[in-house]
Amino acid sequence: MNFDCLRCGRCCKEIGIPWSELDHNHAADCLRMENDVFLEAYGFIVNEHSGEIEHPEPGVTPCPFLKYNQENAVCKIYPVRPWICKGYPGPGISCRAGLKRS
Repeated sequence: MNFDCLRCGRCCKEIGIPWSELDHNHAADCLRMENDVFLEAYGFIVNEHSGEIEHPEPGVTPCPFLKYNQENAVCKIYPVRPWICKGYPGPGISCRAGLKRS
């Protein structure tokens, strides 16, 4: 599927991140942080029943891993970003900037 991302960051600013899809162990490793330090730094808690991470404030935006490199949006955890981010915006669906994945 083709998608020429403009790297504007609108998706990350407006949608945030699907916390339950984020593998906090991989994200912590990607950021070279200890897991407990990562969880505390980003305000995550681990659900004791499911093991998934949660944020105490649902729907938090922008994504805390969004940063800007000059004029482009960059994901600080790009290699380990959640699957939903990898497939955004989905076939035939417009992204926040109006682009479509074919």
